[in-house]
Amino acid sequence: MSDQSDSADSGAPPEAINDALEPIARPEPAHDRERYGPGGRERHGLGGLLLKLYGFGRRGTRNLIRRIAIRTEGGEMRSLTLRRIFTRYHGVDIGVYTQGAFVPGNIRAGTRIGRYCSFTTTARTFNANHPMNLMSSHAMFVNPKLGYTDKDLVPRVKLAIGNDVWLGHNSIILPSVTCIGDGAVIGAGTVVHKDVPPYAIVIGHPCRVVRWRFSQAVIDRLLASRWWDTAVEELDFAEFQRPLEGDEIR
Repeated sequence: MSDQSDSADSGAPPEAINDALEPIARPEPAHDRERYGPGGRERHGLGGLLLKLYGFGRRGTRNLIRRIAIRTEGGEMRSLTLRRIFTRYHGVDIGVYTQGAFVPGNIRAGTRIGRYCSFTTTARTFNANHPMNLMSSHAMFVNPKLGYTDKDLVPRVKLAIGNDVWLGHNSIILPSVTCIGDGAVIGAGTVVHKDVPPYAIVIGHPCRVVRWRFSQAVIDRLLASRWWDTAVEELDFAEFQRPLEGDEIR
């Protein structure tokens, strides 16, 4: 029942789709490190130009601009220009080293995503539902982006996704969710309808916790360590390449 009316393929009039993107108001941090964490890269001069041009481009041009940012700034996991684009024009904050979350429309405005996350490009989040108690459930009556009303009448949820979160193929996060905890795993095809605790593995429709990635003692230690606040160059890879529990990688 989630609201898909603000995606590029929603059925909006062509002129609405092709209009310049309007920047989405977000509180500005003191610097990018505060918003995205350390480890990002940018191409000085070019990055600022790409950020400005993105607001005036049509879909093909915007796709090209994102590809240029990725190619010139160390890839999707590190590009700061790519992250600024999604903050300014799509209302989504995405931490450094996170990959797979850069498909416009897949992750809805108001979402904040931590660092070192792994998203399949088919994962989706939704921040609103179609109205159920109006004469019609059609979005044209409540969503100004479709050009028939000047006021957005549907309440929209802000979603916080933690660090080191894995969203599997075709997983869906519904508007009833406000938080997915650090280290959580969302299985392929899972429909998440409630908040997910840290390091839980959830599957199904509706979702259920099937197990935990680690014992509570290890989870507490990982949460306290906040290892994801560290740039990848400063991490000890040997720690990340041996099981924390058990003898084999699983």
